[in-house]
Amino acid sequence: MAWCSLVLALGVCTGHAAMRKLLVADLAKKADTIILGTVVQRESAWNAQHTAIQTHVTLAVERVLAGKSEKEVTLQVFGGSVNGIGMRTSNDAEFWEGEQVIVFLNTRTVPSTVVGMQQGKFTVKDKMVIGAETSSPLEEFIATVRAAAR
Repeated sequence: MAWCSLVLALGVCTGHAAMRKLLVADLAKKADTIILGTVVQRESAWNAQHTAIQTHVTLAVERVLAGKSEKEVTLQVFGGSVNGIGMRTSNDAEFWEGEQVIVFLNTRTVPSTVVGMQQGKFTVKDKMVIGAETSSPLEEFIATVRAAAR
């Protein structure tokens, strides 16, 4: 009796798009507004073509580090969840209600967008700024941002 084995190989794509690393100085030069704020609302919806989910994120502005800002800023990122259907991209920043963040924004677009995608968003926790490859005291990070934004 001959034994045969069947091997089924499934391709799995972890899909990370190539992205040029941006330093804080690069982000500061590209952004027209940089703020420290807290996420107060997230609202996800399908785009007009019903091909992608976009989330509008509203931040209560605590400090303006560069540029001008109102008391609240609304920005848009790709990804989110609508009626139990979720979408996420490998490059867009994710925001959570109650999260304190520093964001580098392009407010010339309507709605505003994050400069450098996920690279332009930093989480603030216990007076520490945490990014993809960085962690530094909040006031030190703010001083660096302000110096770079001049």
